Amino acid sequence: MNISYNWLKSYVDFDWAPEELADRLTMAGLEVEGIEAFESIPGGLDGVVVGEVKTCVKHPGADKLKVCTVDIGEDELLNIVCGAPNVAAGQKVPVATVGTMLHPIEGSPFQIKKAKIRGEASAGMICAEDELGLGNGHDGIIVLPADTPVGTPAAEIFDVEIDTILEIGLTPNRVDAASHLGTARDVAALLRQPIKFPPTPETDAAVDNPFEIELPEVDRCARYAGIYIEGVTIKPSPKWLQIRLQSIGLRPINNVVDITNFVLHELGQPLHAFDADRLRGQKVVVKTLPEDIKFSTLDDIERTIRAGKDLMICDAEGPVAVAGVMGGQNSEVEDNTTNVFLESAYFEPSGIRKTASHLGLKTDASFRFERGVDPHMALKAALRATALILEYAGGKASAPLDVQRSRFKDYEVKLDLAFAKRLIGSDLGTGTIIEILNALEIEVAEQTETYLDLRVPPYRVDVQRPQDILEEILRIYGYNNVPRPAQNSLALNFNQFLDAFSLRQKYFDQLAANGFNEILTCPLVPAHLAGETTVTLANALTVDMAVLREDMLRTGLDTIEYNQRFGNFNLRLSEFGKTYHKGGEKYLENEWIVLFATGASLPAHWAGKQPKSGFYTLKREMERMVRLFGLKVEEKEIQGNDRLAYGLELGRGEKVVARFGRVANAQMQGRDIKNEVFYAEIDWNELTRLYKKTKVKYQPVPKFPSIQRDISMIVPDSTTYASIRAAIFSCNPKLIREVSITDVYKGESIGAGKKSYLVTLTLLDEKKTLTVKAADKTMNRVFQKLESDFGVEIRK
Repeated sequence: MNISYNWLKSYVDFDWAPEELADRLTMAGLEVEGIEAFESIPGGLDGVVVGEVKTCVKHPGADKLKVCTVDIGEDELLNIVCGAPNVAAGQKVPVATVGTMLHPIEGSPFQIKKAKIRGEASAGMICAEDELGLGNGHDGIIVLPADTPVGTPAAEIFDVEIDTILEIGLTPNRVDAASHLGTARDVAALLRQPIKFPPTPETDAAVDNPFEIELPEVDRCARYAGIYIEGVTIKPSPKWLQIRLQSIGLRPINNVVDITNFVLHELGQPLHAFDADRLRGQKVVVKTLPEDIKFSTLDDIERTIRAGKDLMICDAEGPVAVAGVMGGQNSEVEDNTTNVFLESAYFEPSGIRKTASHLGLKTDASFRFERGVDPHMALKAALRATALILEYAGGKASAPLDVQRSRFKDYEVKLDLAFAKRLIGSDLGTGTIIEILNALEIEVAEQTETYLDLRVPPYRVDVQRPQDILEEILRIYGYNNVPRPAQNSLALNFNQFLDAFSLRQKYFDQLAANGFNEILTCPLVPAHLAGETTVTLANALTVDMAVLREDMLRTGLDTIEYNQRFGNFNLRLSEFGKTYHKGGEKYLENEWIVLFATGASLPAHWAGKQPKSGFYTLKREMERMVRLFGLKVEEKEIQGNDRLAYGLELGRGEKVVARFGRVANAQMQGRDIKNEVFYAEIDWNELTRLYKKTKVKYQPVPKFPSIQRDISMIVPDSTTYASIRAAIFSCNPKLIREVSITDVYKGESIGAGKKSYLVTLTLLDEKKTLTVKAADKTMNRVFQKLESDFGVEIRK
């Protein structure tokens, strides 16, 4: 949710800078996830000033150009070459000075520089409308009124609005704050100030309301207000209204529709404007339908409406809108609309939530209705919108029809003051508690020495218990302001069970130290990935988030693709997550750690080429993992499947702890990923199972020196290093401590179908100094083993 700093200040007085406001809102429970600058004209016309053309003569080397001298209020006149047909001496014009960055309507931004145009020096630019981003006009330069002062910043002339937009990550329980007024309530409570509520004047009932409203399904729609406005003129909204909507990311459409969107984001109450002349029979009925039908919504998509389930707004002959979600094409306000029927209602939340989910249609209206809007706001919002429509679209309005089939009562909560003190951990004082409750518009109906009887307004759907009341008190009082207790009781308990969380954090610390950035992806994936074992959500939010993932490869590739769109090609990523599938009648959940590597493995350096991430990038990480957890595992080659083109499995017996390798081409098809991707997945449950069985045994540091020997060998292509390594260890496991490969070579000099390995052995005797004779004896045994078992040719 986007909140405009300037807009917010129209409802409550505060002098906090945007950054301080963001901090205070976050501490009060409205987490600000981002702060962005907004300019009603891109660039804010910074560097553009009013100039006066003193002279204007024909360019000596070009028929269509003119050379002008321009006064911008500085000591020297500017020499500017201009190609506009209407430029002339004596004009007041907008001038972009050298260094100004212009943001034209079409094309990329560009900077004004000193230049020579056909031999004539030019130090600035006299601008047209589209070059300043003010409109589409390009027939000539903008000519300002003759009395405009020279040197005046253009931002003052064209009323550029500079604003700051706060992006608030609204939690599902705080629908009351899903508007500027709702956010202002929290600011006002923090400051203990009153809200400046926007005007909602009663209409003069200049015309009769010809419509009749029927609410046959009271449990689905308990309140519906409608106002008829005739004689409106559909046209663009006033500039201030367009700026308000643009600042929070909305596109202006026309005055009537823009006003309904403005009131929605101002008061949190969704509205809908119908073309009254397209509503048949002058009747509005809110009901479900007796049979399934096809219905075209405003986004030009035909959708299936379910009989008896999806609430619809109907006229005398049929449906005209999906209640609480989106209007229909057959009743939308168009350029030739002259009469409007304005709707403002309260719909039962769960029904709207199910309909929006079924239709795969999430709108600003459904977002609020499905969480529970303020039932008392329906008429106020309708009156507010009507007043604005009359002001900016003209016409005459009827008195409102406000049909209510039930009365909405405040929530009654009894707060035990002793309970409050115990749960808070400190005695804030009854006076402070009451002051905060009043600031939150929570009424204290009765007060005694031991409890408070409270009345919570119905727009606070998340405050219905004493615990909720205490949460409200604390977030306004400030969690950081609660004093620490004089004494803390702390019991240290020996836990014989595995602390899997700490173990995981230890491993992720190692990954971070080796250049892996941790990511967190959504476990919900599109419906078309569903299979026989897939877990499907009963009430999916959208078709793109309809089933639970069965593996973590896809969501990781999505992250890589997203990053590469922004130019991040060199990636090392790690993630801890879960996968889900059905096994017969059971639902199974597994935990995984996955790694991704793609692009360059090191930053660019003058001394050489950037090495690329590859198979051995992940192999090194797997070896580090095995050492960290003290595991004894076996390697098994992966020949290739639909997920990995090649790779290795690490496991013990039939149990696989990890597998890694290059991602198969089948997984990369249709993706805009530039480089090969290497992937590892670690079965966290299996790893922790093996880790529990691992016994740590202390081994003293060797007192005697080790000996290193190299073996250069030529082996058949089919022979794996893993088998060579195992064979070497088997020759004398007491003396041979380490075996590592230091070079691999293929080429014509050693023949086709062969490769060369250079392997280094470390030999050590813990009980005595290892002699050269004993080392040679072990090496000869290794040579014989390799030659007899693999046909290895030792290069001596």
